[in-house]
Amino acid sequence: MRKRNRAKVSTTLVVLLMGFSLVACGSSAPTLQPSVNNTKETSPVPEQKPEERDVIETEGILTGWADPHTVEIRVKDKAMSFQVGEDMQKLLDDIDDEDSVRFKYVEKTVDASTKQLVLTGITKIASADDNETGTGAGNIVTSERPQSSELEVTVEGITEKRPVTLVQTKGYSLYIFEPMAFDAEDHELTMKIDPGYKVEIEKLPSDFNLDYLKMDAKAELSEVGEVKELTPEQLSNGPMKDARLFMMSQNGKKTQYFIVKELDGNGFIFHIDAPVGEPSEGFLPMVYASVNSIKNE
Repeated sequence: MRKRNRAKVSTTLVVLLMGFSLVACGSSAPTLQPSVNNTKETSPVPEQKPEERDVIETEGILTGWADPHTVEIRVKDKAMSFQVGEDMQKLLDDIDDEDSVRFKYVEKTVDASTKQLVLTGITKIASADDNETGTGAGNIVTSERPQSSELEVTVEGITEKRPVTLVQTKGYSLYIFEPMAFDAEDHELTMKIDPGYKVEIEKLPSDFNLDYLKMDAKAELSEVGEVKELTPEQLSNGPMKDARLFMMSQNGKKTQYFIVKELDGNGFIFHIDAPVGEPSEGFLPMVYASVNSIKNE
């Protein structure tokens, strides 16, 4: 019995000694405790993106595209360039050059000496021209000229005054006769009964070069037939006597004209198509009277 009890005590001592050894060994290792950070945490300040900066809103006139990603807008007679993203390009699809626009932009700093203007929004400022589709009582005309008048015209040897209606488009207005229709968007004057009889009106810049226009006329008219240029003497007794350039060509189907004239301080080109047919007798006299009535707006 005693031997047995001694063995039990020995076993117990061994276990205790092993436990003390483990504790002693463990005390030599660093105690793992959660770290305490007494520094007060602060949220980082996010970097300000261009679209989050002060947005500038103003109005101007769209001049045109300088490149696929840069558009120019004239603000108080000062040309300014703006970077255009893909989302902005869609908004510009329905805006034409020289349209008045209201737009927003931000200034993005590229480096210490360079700032980039980034377009963030743009809309066209509606005008009376947007609703203009031709003649008729529904047209909105902002011109100070009377909406109806009379013009003198000579048809088949008879000179008389006929009623005309005022139409207006971007930059100018003119009077047209009842058989005619005017497309303000395309700047085209046509006969209602046959749109093949038409005049395309092109307003010229102030620094146009007549020699270059003459070369353009030859290239355009040569597709129809032999090109002829009328002299001032040949035009002296006609309605286009003041034309700076009068060139024409014809074949068995039509006569085509390229006429340059200055009206109310601006140069214009009149591209005229006159097919051979019954309306041709009165078409040109009415066209000449109408285009000679052009005034700047």
